Amino acid sequence: MMLYAKHLGECSTVASDISQKLVDTIGSESIAPNPDTPEAASQRILKAIGVDSVSASLMTMPLKDMKQTIHEACLKNELQFQCAFGFLQDQNKIAEHITAMMENDGNVKVMFENECHRPEATPSTYACIGENSDVWYNECHASINSYNNTRTEINEQMIVSYTKTLSIIQELVGRAKTESELEQITAESTTLMLQTLAGIKRIEAFKCRSYYQMERCLLKNVLRKCGMDSVNALEIILRIGYLRRERGDHLHSQFLESDISPSSACSKTFTS
Repeated sequence: MMLYAKHLGECSTVASDISQKLVDTIGSESIAPNPDTPEAASQRILKAIGVDSVSASLMTMPLKDMKQTIHEACLKNELQFQCAFGFLQDQNKIAEHITAMMENDGNVKVMFENECHRPEATPSTYACIGENSDVWYNECHASINSYNNTRTEINEQMIVSYTKTLSIIQELVGRAKTESELEQITAESTTLMLQTLAGIKRIEAFKCRSYYQMERCLLKNVLRKCGMDSVNALEIILRIGYLRRERGDHLHSQFLESDISPSSACSKTFTS
């Protein structure tokens, strides 16, 4: 939604009633299922492999409700893009915005390429993933649990390291009394941030390697149970936007601004 608002500006508020319904259904204000239900168990498994909470909610809801939710999401997008065209009068510019969003968010990509283009097929594709999560979890629980534990630990180390560096830089800048001192501190701060990002990049590689081990087992079993459409959807949702999603927008932007590419362990699969 942040990417959407950034690219479409004023039009992100169009169809606000539909947007609010989606927030209530699968978004931040949706009611969590009872912890003891199969739906809750499936959502825990989906989140353990890295699926965001919105997609986890969508994949585990009843098929009828899923169809309605997908229809409403696509309708909201259509209305917002009609609004954007009214402002921009530039179809190519809107297409560029859509492409940029799809390159940075797997959920946006499957929405535009699958959900809204093939609304009759997508619900069953998602439902199979959600309904059978226990099946492929039983086959891959070792690699899933290992990845989830590694991911949790490394993400915590990443944010602690980054936050600590930001605090040090803020304190150093506050000490500057002259412009020359500020220039020196700025140079020192840049070096410190680059060192921090290099350290984060190193530990991030461990997480990526753990992800590959988990993904190999996961997709093999999803293919066996649900077919290629489910594999493709899950792979896109997990892979595209992985680095931004895992790092958080602020830290990811710092990597981009510092022109630091992902480690080789991450870059062979994750580009955003």
